[in-house]
Amino acid sequence: MGCCGERQESPGVRQCTDVTFLVIFIVFVCILLFVAAFAIVYGNPLLLAHGYDSFGNICGKTNEEQAGGLVLSGLDMTHRPYLFNLDVSHVNESIKICVKQCPDKELSVLADLKKFYAETGSSLCIYNFNFSQLETNTKLSPEDQFSSPLGPCPMLPVFQSDQVLNRCVPSANSSVPTDVLRSFYEILNSPAALEQLVADLYRTWRLIFILSFVSFMLALVMILLLSFATAAIAVTFTVVVSVASVAGTLALWWAYLETKWLLDETPIEQMLEETATNERWLLILAVFATLVTLVLLCLAAHVAKNVKTLAALFKEASGFIKALPSLYLQPIITVAVLLSLFCAWMYVVLCLATATTPEARQIILYTEDSNMTSVNKFTLLQFVELSWVRFGWWIYLIALVWVSELVLSCQQMTSAGALVDWYFLTSGRRDGGARLLLTSVRRLVWYHLGSVALGSLLIALFKLPRLALRLLGIKQKPLCYERGLRYVNHNAYAVIAIEGIDFCPSARVVGLRI
Repeated sequence: MGCCGERQESPGVRQCTDVTFLVIFIVFVCILLFVAAFAIVYGNPLLLAHGYDSFGNICGKTNEEQAGGLVLSGLDMTHRPYLFNLDVSHVNESIKICVKQCPDKELSVLADLKKFYAETGSSLCIYNFNFSQLETNTKLSPEDQFSSPLGPCPMLPVFQSDQVLNRCVPSANSSVPTDVLRSFYEILNSPAALEQLVADLYRTWRLIFILSFVSFMLALVMILLLSFATAAIAVTFTVVVSVASVAGTLALWWAYLETKWLLDETPIEQMLEETATNERWLLILAVFATLVTLVLLCLAAHVAKNVKTLAALFKEASGFIKALPSLYLQPIITVAVLLSLFCAWMYVVLCLATATTPEARQIILYTEDSNMTSVNKFTLLQFVELSWVRFGWWIYLIALVWVSELVLSCQQMTSAGALVDWYFLTSGRRDGGARLLLTSVRRLVWYHLGSVALGSLLIALFKLPRLALRLLGIKQKPLCYERGLRYVNHNAYAVIAIEGIDFCPSARVVGLRI
């Protein structure tokens, strides 16, 4: 009987295993859906890669809805991709606008702003400002009348700027004070480690997808070739792995050196924390890859002396795959499920990173003329992070590890069940491949989802502390007992497939046989 029914006590009848942990997992999924619903409603992933101005417009994008009912909100910023501060000396208090081009030279007076606009089509003043207003008769100079931290035009001088993360940042070659330049880069470095990680994923998801697809296709081709020329593939596999390891290690060292040289030439006040973090990780990966390459080269040298043994191992593996050709579908399905879940996870996390609520604030600016004092009121918009977002981060961090491990555990359980049935029921004959695989899947879904939920949870509990420390900038090596637990899990699934017992008794059987 299935897991929703009563557990049978009759000997020889397969029963549901670890039902409690299946219920826990279902409750956890319901919590994930609840958090995702709120994140999607309140979040906007575009805020990560593109800045937004003081009126709620996202730079470089079409803004169809007015935020907070502001007059200058809901504008088309497709041709204004860069965020510009009207007052670089007080970045947090300054009005921010989207501009078509960052200033490529220093602009000392408003006439320079008008000339820059005529040459480039990029206005550095608030959107509803018309440069014909500069010709208005007044005893105040245009600079005194129109240039202020709240606009309509920027404080002068406007320094030559560079484009950094879609922001106009004063160039080090300009006459900008060092403390002003430092304040800009402190703001760019301010996002938390997890938010920086999410931003990196948003920028590189296409490359990640392409590399994952290429890796999967290469693995699939390798499995197919095993069925035709085991001896030749054994030698080719050894050579390719050795060459790829050396090439990958050299590429990592070169990437590290390039990043290091870039940082050495960058003044400390202009250094991005993201680049410094990349340098540290590239060094760690390069050292780790070097050690792995040395081990692989030693193994390759040993294997070269025992090619016949390696060919025999490949032949046995190809024999099992020939007997169950339907196993070719399993990694395809697993990769498709993992990619789908990862895309959904990344979208929700991007929404969590930008789950904010618009908050209007009113600023009053007094300007004095010779005859009168005028009062200008500005209503600006800022996005405030919601209080529950931090809890959502940790819930989805747990979900990333637990759910991915559960999918891999389901694959292992299905393979183990098919192998057991093939070995014991068909005595290794080449028949019943598709039927055996479907039977194994049905047995997993109907009886043993609780066991894979428990096994994957144990792996997740070991991985989560190390992952959390890594996000906090504390480096930790993979633990040996984590690998040992994976070994026990993999073999425990085989025992569950054979005996139909709970996970813990199955793990105990494996432990007694080690």
